[in-house]
Amino acid sequence: MQSSKISLEQRKVNVQRLLQENLGIHAALNDIIFIDRGYNNYLYSVTVAESATKPHNGQPGTVPFLANATTPQSLVVRLLKTELGAIPERVQNEVAALALVRQPLASVTRVPKVYGWSEGRGPGEIPYIIMDLLPGIPLDTIWPLLDLPARLPILSQIRDVIMAMRSIPIPVPCTSSNCAFGGLGFSASGSITTAIHPDSAGGPFKSAEEQWLWMLSNKLRAADGNTYLKGWKGSDQPDDLRGRLDSFIQSGEGFRTVLSQIAADPIFVHGDFNCRNFLVSPETNRITGLLDFEFARIGTFPEEFMDGLEDFRKHDCVQPAPEGVALHLLESNGWPCLISESASLGCQTAKAWKELVQLPLQGYEGTAQTYDFIDKVCPWYFCQEPWCNTHDMPSERGVAESSLSAALAAWGF
Repeated sequence: MQSSKISLEQRKVNVQRLLQENLGIHAALNDIIFIDRGYNNYLYSVTVAESATKPHNGQPGTVPFLANATTPQSLVVRLLKTELGAIPERVQNEVAALALVRQPLASVTRVPKVYGWSEGRGPGEIPYIIMDLLPGIPLDTIWPLLDLPARLPILSQIRDVIMAMRSIPIPVPCTSSNCAFGGLGFSASGSITTAIHPDSAGGPFKSAEEQWLWMLSNKLRAADGNTYLKGWKGSDQPDDLRGRLDSFIQSGEGFRTVLSQIAADPIFVHGDFNCRNFLVSPETNRITGLLDFEFARIGTFPEEFMDGLEDFRKHDCVQPAPEGVALHLLESNGWPCLISESASLGCQTAKAWKELVQLPLQGYEGTAQTYDFIDKVCPWYFCQEPWCNTHDMPSERGVAESSLSAALAAWGF
């Protein structure tokens, strides 16, 4: 298991060992470079100019490694940050997702090939993935510098990626007896199937409703065990917030009513669709790759908009600029911007994005409200020790409490 207390040099030694064990390649420590971009993973790059001395073992989701002195190969080794609460199943989830999408997306973008991986189940073992390093730079490093004419071709390419992902066949047919929703993994025979959800350790699920009910119960358990939230209970909670929360969940006119309006059709969801995870050529502004399938899953189409895509929808003509559910509901109920020749670049970009990608109207608002409510029960950052250590947690708790209370009040609870 990884620990944040392990030194940078020790992790490089671990990367060196993993390359040797998986591919039979010796990489000098000086050639293993830390990439300071991963939140959920420690990332390292290395360029290899020698062939693998170990034959391909046929591990599901992997391909043979091909490199030599004339055609060196650049690799990325991802070490999962289990100290942040990441479940080891996310490794297999990402590998299976990459295997599922690689061919369907080949006409619009590239995704990394995988050469070895492990969930790190044994004592002292590390959850990791060895994959190729795609060309290009992260889109977020140049996006703020681009004017609208430069942004438009990129938006069009990203739209093409979204449409291609929508056409990917789900691995398990959606029937009353099948669990079509959830994360991704490999069966005993090596075929891709649904597995536990990468963000909740539950599932797979037979329906979107079953998925959301599990997510809610998981968040309630997390809130109950959280040092700062304490399940929204206790003498320091004078407005009986937990009682109101329980009433909303249990009432037939509460959470169940919201659930009746969610999207229900299963579809492949990337789960972290933002500028950080697109690579682009700085010379041509062409998309060269899509990364980070750690939270990919079979969910519903609106979820893609809940988990990402806000980078292209910055309505800064409205103050404070809407985000999260406020942004989702604002756009679905009408265009918020007063577009003019003097409109901000953010608003012009959002308008162009809206014209390119139509919001999935069926079930969009219900899914947005469900997603937002479940997140308010236990905001993700309250479970991240590094985040908590750098913030005023009593103040953050007050903000989260007000947000949850206002949501319940809006529904009459």
